[in-house]
Amino acid sequence: MTLTLSFSIRKNGTLVGKPRATFSHMGDDASLNRVFVSSVLEALDKALPMPLSDSMGGAIAGRPLFPRFTAVIGGAS
Repeated sequence: MTLTLSFSIRKNGTLVGKPRATFSHMGDDASLNRVFVSSVLEALDKALPMPLSDSMGGAIAGRPLFPRFTAVIGGAS
């Protein structure tokens, strides 16, 4: 399963608006898909605010970020 989000952060590492899914490839199990998406959003929530140095915060503030989250099901590669 794969989920790509699009979002921006401020210079202080906080989220600007809501993350938006730009790509997803989910499995056949709807329940497992919901758990995966929920875990991705929970991980993002735990990572915020992102600890950024002043120079890094200034460099990426307001720019779109596109992290991709993946999960392997049942030992497949």
